[in-house]
Amino acid sequence: MAAPSFIAITSGDSDGIGLEVTCKALSSIGPQRSVRWLLTCSTLKSADKELRKITGFKQVQISSREIPLEATMGVLSDLEPDEILVWRDSGNEAAWVKTCAQLALEKKIDAIVTGPVSKARFKKLDSRFMGHTGLFAALAKTPVHQGYVGSKLCVVLATDHVPLSRVERSLTKPVLQRAFAGAETLRYLLSPKLRRRPIAALGLNPHAGESGLIGSFESRLSLPKGILGPLPADTAMTSKTLSRFSVIVAMYHDQGLIPFKLLHGQDSGFQISLGLPFVRTSVDHGTAKDLFGRGRANPGSMVDALRGAMKLTKARRQ
Repeated sequence: MAAPSFIAITSGDSDGIGLEVTCKALSSIGPQRSVRWLLTCSTLKSADKELRKITGFKQVQISSREIPLEATMGVLSDLEPDEILVWRDSGNEAAWVKTCAQLALEKKIDAIVTGPVSKARFKKLDSRFMGHTGLFAALAKTPVHQGYVGSKLCVVLATDHVPLSRVERSLTKPVLQRAFAGAETLRYLLSPKLRRRPIAALGLNPHAGESGLIGSFESRLSLPKGILGPLPADTAMTSKTLSRFSVIVAMYHDQGLIPFKLLHGQDSGFQISLGLPFVRTSVDHGTAKDLFGRGRANPGSMVDALRGAMKLTKARRQ
């Protein structure tokens, strides 16, 4: 039998819903013969409460005072399918993400699934980073694009955390080429039926520039063969037209994420980092600190993120 995949889950901010949705999602999926899980979380009592809700697994808990995160691979490799390694620490949650990324770059783990971490945590770790994507791109020394996968919409962001005033000049030819390549990669993760549908590119300006009357970006945009567009964002995102496309390339953050989150919310859908040399998926929502400790967080997106990581890891191995 093939060796199991090692997948790390960083549960996110200790005062957010990351650990709650992770514990619920793991219980929903249950033990997998082909996967061994490493879960990072805090040492707070609130984490004890959530960890007790994991069903179907025997927990092997280790404190950061006993073994540093980068030294847990020996324990992880000795786990049985119905066991999960829970590594607990009182430090900065963004630091766990950084260490797991380094382990993935060293090919010691196969995938990372990230819970939501606030920008304040990343800023505390390193002022250069606004979130996961910037950190991963810097560590891997490669550009990374955010992709979002859902049953109702799949979207790739050409730019992410860029002020609106700087979006147009950020949409350089190399940036757009990588975004279109990422859309092609994402499309091949879909079902054969969805995969046959074309990729669409949105325009940057209202009405996709209206033939130059509302901006000239679209008239300068050169699309690869087989990609439709540039399309007006409002008409491309209607219920009737969405079903025509496999993946939509959005020019900026909110242009892609407002419709994606409206359609999927916390119920479903996940994020994938396109361009990394390892698999990284994530929930498609934030820390939701107003729901912390109330037991009401929906784990649907985390379930999809975990299943997506398993599917992607298997595909890479094959």
